[in-house]
Amino acid sequence: MRVLFITQTQDMSGANRSLLQLIRELRSLHGVEPFVVMPRYCIPSAHTMSSECAANGIPFILHRMAHFKRQAPLSWRIRASFVAKHAFSVVYLLWILRHQTFDLIHSNTSVTDLGAYVSRWKGVPHLWHLREFGKEDFGLEPCLGTCYEKWVYTKCERFVAISEAIRKAFLRVIDGSRITVVHNGILPQPASLDAGHDSHTIRIAMVGRIEPGKNQMEALQAVALLKEANAGIPLQLRFIGRIKDKDYHARLQHFITDHQLDSCVCFMGVRDDVPQLLSQTDIGLMLSTSEAFGRVTVEYMMQNIAVIATDAGANAEIISHGHTGLLYTLGHPEQLAECLRLLSNHDRLQQIARNGKQHAMENFTSLKNTGKIFDLYNTLTPGK
Repeated sequence: MRVLFITQTQDMSGANRSLLQLIRELRSLHGVEPFVVMPRYCIPSAHTMSSECAANGIPFILHRMAHFKRQAPLSWRIRASFVAKHAFSVVYLLWILRHQTFDLIHSNTSVTDLGAYVSRWKGVPHLWHLREFGKEDFGLEPCLGTCYEKWVYTKCERFVAISEAIRKAFLRVIDGSRITVVHNGILPQPASLDAGHDSHTIRIAMVGRIEPGKNQMEALQAVALLKEANAGIPLQLRFIGRIKDKDYHARLQHFITDHQLDSCVCFMGVRDDVPQLLSQTDIGLMLSTSEAFGRVTVEYMMQNIAVIATDAGANAEIISHGHTGLLYTLGHPEQLAECLRLLSNHDRLQQIARNGKQHAMENFTSLKNTGKIFDLYNTLTPGK
């Protein structure tokens, strides 16, 4: 089976990390022949989707894309520019692929509609992966309005939502009978990288881009509340990830200075050794204001780390409060502070971490995800 994958970014974000692992396992376990289309532009980084594909021997091409969803507000000039760029993007891609044959088209995002046109032109099925809310998490709106969005989604045989929360969000534009929920799959780290919880200091990690949607401020507010209450809990909070919003980062730094948190909070930037850092972590935070799935949440759990998450997005689908992790109400840092206080009890911390690891290993491994996706491929391409 030959599959064309289309992804909307070169950034090795959760969506592309998931796609890369999926492609590897589909190729090695099920004989799928992949071919990837990705945008030319990318952030300066040693690890991009194109470099990862090259390293793994996955054929790909770079293409100028015009995403049919953009951040609001959308002026008439932006919409007109989109129409021109989009028309060129579609026609040029069809020309590039004119001699290529595929059995299936797999789009890796809801914001790029090229797969819909390629699948119609080639006369093959289209599977569309819904990996983000769009409006709720990135402020995206369809450039040509909801009518176009509904129309282009009709040019697809099957949708995959990475969570029930995502499925519900898309019911406004897609018939629910065409959407299958398949949670993201994560490749577990070696057991040697499991967190050991062997420090007197409660070590807290928050992995993700430094931007308002990831909600690092609420973590700082909770730590400040514990300090003001003289809770006597020795803790260290580490933010791991690139700074995407410099103004937001500056606000975080001012808060740290104003509340004298410099000794217990640090920004570690982009790291290549995140699993090693997490092996020296006790609590992982997932505080996003609208989380489509929570890949990082599962990565925490698989490394025997106790997780605290907001009740927003898909977090409640992954975490059973009080058993496999702790949930608190978004916008209430005092509840987060109470969760941190509860996990300062070493026995409770270890029990939550063990339960979380077992749950993650039973339900969210990449092999389970790949198997379910391949089953969908077979339903769409019988006999291939």
